[in-house]
Amino acid sequence: MTTEATPFMLAYGAEVVVPLKITHGSPLVEAYELETNKEGMRLDIDLIDEVRDKANARNVEHQQRPSLYYNRRVKERFFQPGDLVPRKIEASGVDDRGKLDPNWEEPYKAIKTLG
Repeated sequence: MTTEATPFMLAYGAEVVVPLKITHGSPLVEAYELETNKEGMRLDIDLIDEVRDKANARNVEHQQRPSLYYNRRVKERFFQPGDLVPRKIEASGVDDRGKLDPNWEEPYKAIKTLG
């Protein structure tokens, strides 16, 4: 899981425990102490906001990773007024193009820059 926390942990602040009929004692069950468990549960509830924030931060990081990968290969171009700029044929709305037709029209002169 990308957040390293289960949905139950994010909702309730503790890991889920499934009750089973225990035929023989496991070390975890034999080492169980009620007061220590209650204190641990209180601590987990106090720290649940931090666990949620950490999970949210990891989620945001995973969402940003594809855009960082894409933007790494984008080459930014800046044009000044008077520069000759190529224009995509798709921008002029010509629909009857063939597969082997050019993708760009003749360059046109930039009048002003926006943004």
